[in-house]
Amino acid sequence: MSPDKMDIDDGMSTGKYTFGFGPFENDPDLEPKVAEAVALVESSGVQSAIEKLLALERLNRNAGAAPETAAICVNLIRVLHQQKDWKAIGEYAVLISKRRAQLKAAVLKTVQEIMSYLDETPDEETKLSLLETLRDVTAGKIFVELERARLTRILAKIKEEKGDIDTAAAIMQEMQVETFGGMERLEKFEFILEQVRLCLDKNDFIRGAIIAKKIMPRQLNKEELVEVKLRYYALMIRIHTHNSDYLHICRAYLERYDTTRTSEGKDWMRELKLASLLVILSPKDSMQTDLLHRIQGFKTMEELPTYAELLKLFSTDELIRWPILMEQYKEELSAVASLAKEDINDGDLKWAAALQERVTEHNLRVMAKYYSRIRLQRLAELLDLTEENTERKLAAMVSDKKALWAKIDRPAKIVSFARPKDADGLLNGWAENVSSLLDIVEKTCHLVHRETMVHSIGKGKVTGN
Repeated sequence: MSPDKMDIDDGMSTGKYTFGFGPFENDPDLEPKVAEAVALVESSGVQSAIEKLLALERLNRNAGAAPETAAICVNLIRVLHQQKDWKAIGEYAVLISKRRAQLKAAVLKTVQEIMSYLDETPDEETKLSLLETLRDVTAGKIFVELERARLTRILAKIKEEKGDIDTAAAIMQEMQVETFGGMERLEKFEFILEQVRLCLDKNDFIRGAIIAKKIMPRQLNKEELVEVKLRYYALMIRIHTHNSDYLHICRAYLERYDTTRTSEGKDWMRELKLASLLVILSPKDSMQTDLLHRIQGFKTMEELPTYAELLKLFSTDELIRWPILMEQYKEELSAVASLAKEDINDGDLKWAAALQERVTEHNLRVMAKYYSRIRLQRLAELLDLTEENTERKLAAMVSDKKALWAKIDRPAKIVSFARPKDADGLLNGWAENVSSLLDIVEKTCHLVHRETMVHSIGKGKVTGN
């Protein structure tokens, strides 16, 4: 809605008016009075017109006539705008806002009118001066908090274009838009995402992560917020990449996959490929296992057979040979990892080193499942590592990650994966094994006896005939 057609209702008056000229409830004769004051620009000069308008403003302000006062203030600013007196526009904006018992509507509409002129300023210095003036006018006033937020964003953009990222980020962080009741949800989300982006651009990832928590992911599950959701998760990917948190990067790409899959014109394959790679790069735990099987269950994985095979390797209890894996998948994985650079800017997934570590951990878990004791030399051979690296990786799995139990007899160079049992444990295990064996024998005898009886009955019938 243009300024010439906006309605004001600040609680003091319920009357509607048209900006510029039109019927006014509190002062029906205001139109000719304002027209007469504006006409003084041609006959007596700008100063005479302004003095006349200020006198009218004072009368209506003291009478509590909000629409009339706002209309007069806007016309005063328009007179100065016609003269291209940018300095005076800023000065009178301050003057209007500081007048005794000034009405909210007058300040609000004055600020909005001047904001519409920002793109017309002759140079950047004038624009910055006017921006700072308007920010001073709107400081501490709740009824113009929305306008102050928009002015702040414009100022931050100018600072960023000049290369002053730190100042731009500091300016944006002044605004706590999550508490603004008058701001639309879409604009609020975009403002917060801009705050996060600037924090990340200045490498303040901790503050960026804190600000990002102001947006609840479930709030973005609306059709009109698709682009905002994609931007949000792109920023979260940057944060998690900085922390090398592959599991959360994977979850972010899965959210982007779910969004792009249901949106027309979106490349969901890219998101699913990256999610598949990142779930493999994530350290194994219950959440990683759940995500791995969840991705495997997607019907869309049928269109990505290479990644389906890769996921199957890590979900099967079989050894993965690192040289063979790289020979088969290196080119494809390098290509898909390069796609992530669009989201993480100068960051790097460091996928090769992480993948080799996950392969080693997977192989150690498989070895612990199938071997009770094995020579260190043979273990290193199966892991495609040196004995020294094998010992170090095994120690990390046992002591740091608590992923398995193992002991190394270093003089004999034997690795034991079988956890020692006390006498009670051995006896209980032996009893369970014997019980299981007897159950199998009993079941087998029953099946043999049943087959014998069936065979005897059939033979008797044949003999009788």
